[in-house]
Formats: sequence, structure tokens, C-alpha cells
Amino acid sequence: MVAVKFPIAYRVSERSWWLRYLIATGFVLVALILNFLPPAQNLPFLFFFGAVALTARVCGFGPSIYSTALSAIAADYFFLHPGTHWGFSLIDILRMLLFASVCLLIASLAQQRSKAQRASEMNQARLAAIVQSSDDAILSKTLDGIITSWNKGAERLYGYTEAEALGKHVSLLSPPELPNDIPMIMSKLRSGDQVQHHETTRIRKDGTRIEISVSVSPVHDLAGNLIGASTIARDITARKVAEETLRKTEKLAATGRLAASIAHEINNPLEAVTNLLYLLRKNPSLDEKGRKHLSFAEQELERVAHISKQTLGFYRQVSSPSRIDVARTLESALSVYTHKLEGRNIRAETKWESGTEIQALAGEIRQVFSNLIANSIDAMPRGGTLTLKVSKSHDWGNGNRRGVRVVIADTGSGIAPAQQSKLFEPFFTTKRDVGTGLGLWVSKSIVQKHEGFIQVRSSVRPGKSGTVFSVFLPESKPASVAA
Repeated sequence: MVAVKFPIAYRVSERSWWLRYLIATGFVLVALILNFLPPAQNLPFLFFFGAVALTARVCGFGPSIYSTALSAIAADYFFLHPGTHWGFSLIDILRMLLFASVCLLIASLAQQRSKAQRASEMNQARLAAIVQSSDDAILSKTLDGIITSWNKGAERLYGYTEAEALGKHVSLLSPPELPNDIPMIMSKLRSGDQVQHHETTRIRKDGTRIEISVSVSPVHDLAGNLIGASTIARDITARKVAEETLRKTEKLAATGRLAASIAHEINNPLEAVTNLLYLLRKNPSLDEKGRKHLSFAEQELERVAHISKQTLGFYRQVSSPSRIDVARTLESALSVYTHKLEGRNIRAETKWESGTEIQALAGEIRQVFSNLIANSIDAMPRGGTLTLKVSKSHDWGNGNRRGVRVVIADTGSGIAPAQQSKLFEPFFTTKRDVGTGLGLWVSKSIVQKHEGFIQVRSSVRPGKSGTVFSVFLPESKPASVAA
């Protein structure tokens, strides 16, 4: 009877004193009634022992002493010789003392067990609270992978509520591209091994993927048998992004150092070629067509020199902006690719609007146009149409800000939606064999420095594929490029 558990024991022991003593009296009365049963006639203290033990467990140590005294009085009056009278023989007194001693021992043991149980339940509640309040996702599962517990951190990380996750297989969280990840973890667990800080990918309820670091430990029962596993998962997506950013930063720094070295090495040859072109222009035998080609060569040589000084976008522009005609600048950039367009059977369609002058750095704007034209040509290896338009416009977000809009469109292979969000990231490229992945990144940086913006639309649908880049450049002199 001492081993019986009473969930309300702790709540009762915290009630008013009179309620606890009333309950103790009730236990003694029940024991008294049970003792009148024929099998208990020869064991007058049998049920009173139980009453004392129950009182100690439910009501505390004080009421158990009261229950002991009350039980002794009832047993002496009703069951000890001569019955329904008080007995004070030596034998009766010894029996009463023995009963009281045993009751005190029972009460003491019951109280100690109650305290131990209370401490155990408090520890369990504390551990449960820690698990529930943890920022990490903590869950448990059977050896078959069925989820059996799910904390608040798991709800926040994966998006599933506890009700939605319990009873489901843990593969619910595994992305299709990693079919062997969870079976590998479960295989290690069945062999008794732990999985520590395993970095992998999981999929949330909304379909988004997250990078996590997961530690999985086997769970054993009291007999040492393996019955399941516990998992602690931490979101490391932000850390992965930071690491990737750091790698890109280091790569950019290395590219900058290399570009600076290249710029230093080619400056002297560029100067020599510039002098040779100058001497060639003085040659009287050069016809008008040759002089026109020479003029284009000088412009492009000037642009190469400018790019070398910029060191692929890492050099800050220090020259002053000037008034440039955007249509002429785009036409000049397009003329460089004339032979390449003809070689790939690409038809160029142009539409220039007059009065498209802005205050800008001519070399940088030409570099933007050149990058966009080159990308469009690379997207049409089997021919197509390249459309270029320049028109006066205004900022769609601010109608009072006037400027020039440049549209460069192609009928090429198009850009997949998943890649469009990464187009302007450094070192990202859709070209497998060529390209550094810096062209669009540098172009966007130049446009933003001129306080403009660049947008892209693309389609990969058969028969309707193609890409359109739209560049807006403000008409007024941007403070960011002012001398």
C-alpha cells in the first residue's frame, strides 16, 4: 500500500492544516471500518498501518503522527482485549508502543519517498521547461524514425506544430535531393554510435531550405536497450551566409590584387600603342574609312586604359563627370561588336531618341553598355535579334526625377528564374566556360554610383525565350560621381 502513487499528494499537502487533518481522520475511519471485516479480526493493526502510510504520503508528516495516535486509540478501544473498553495491560502497552514505532518508521519512509518523488518531478519539470524554451530544435524519435516529441524550437525552425509533427516520420524534414541522409544517421544510431555536429540541409513546412547542424544521440531504457534517438538541431543558415560572404570577400580581395598587378604591367604597352596610333593618324595616305576605324580604335584603347586603372571595378573613379549623349555612347559601344554580330548572324535593331544627354562618367557608362551587349551576344550563339533603345524617361518610383532609359533586349536562351536573383552577385555566372562573374556586378555598381538602377526580365519558354535589361540613368549630376 505504501507504493501507491497519488498525483494530488503535493497539492493536498499545500492546503490548509485543518483539511490535511480532516483527510487523515478520514483515512483512520476507513481503516477502522475495514478492520471489522472477519479476516482482519485477528490483525487489529493491519489497516491502520495503511492509514498512517497514506496520511504521510498525502498530508505530510504532522498529520501522520496524528493518524498514528488516532489509530492506536481506535485499535485499543475496539480490537484489543477485552474489546470496546480501554486496555492497559503490559502486553497491550507493548503492542501499542510497537505499533507506534512501526507507524513512525512508515511515516518517515513515506515522507522521504514523497520528497524524493517531488524533487524528481521538479527536476523533470525543470528539464522539460529547458527543452521547451530552448532556441534549438529538440526532438525524439523511435528507431523507425517516428517522431515522439517536438519542442517549441522545432516548431520555430521547421514550421510544423507539435500536433502536426508527432507520429510522422522524420523524413518529412529531408529534402528530395538528400534521400540517404536520414537513413545514414539512423544506421549509425542502431549501431550505437552518436552523430555530432553533422551539417546538412532540411526543408521547412513552407518548402524553404535551411542549413542546420544536427547532433543525434541514442536513447536507452533502464535495462540498457536502445529504444530511440534524441536530436538537437541548430539553424546555421546565417553562419553559412556569413562564411560565403567571407569567401567572396577574400576572392574579391585576391582579384583586386591581381587586377592591380595586371594594370601596372599593361600600362606601358598601352602607352606605346597609343603613341603608335597617334603617329598612324599623321599618315597622309590613310583614307577616310581608315581614319574612322582608327578613331574607334583610339576610343577603345582609351577605354582599355581606363578599365586597367579601375582594376576591374576596384579602383575608385577620381575623374570628373561630363555631359555625355547616352545614345551616342551606346552606339559607340555597339560598333565594337559589329563583326561579332555578323559572325553569329545576329540582327541589331536600334532606336535612338534625341536629347538623351546626362551628366556622367563616360568611360564607366560605356563599360556598362559593353558588358550588357556582350552578354546578349553570348546568349545567342545561333543567331537572333538584339534590340537597343534609348529614350527620355523618368524614375518610375519618383516621377519628378527625369533621366534616360536604355533597353537592351535579346532573343537568346533566357535566364532561369532561380538564377535571376543571383545575377548581380559577384562571381556568379551562367556561362560555363567563359566569364568571370564580375561583369553584371560591376555594371550594377556603376549604375548605382550614378544614382540609377538596372532591372532584368527574362523568359526560358520555348519560342518566347529572351532577356531584357533596362537601365535608368538620372539626368542631373549625381553627387556620388561629382569631382
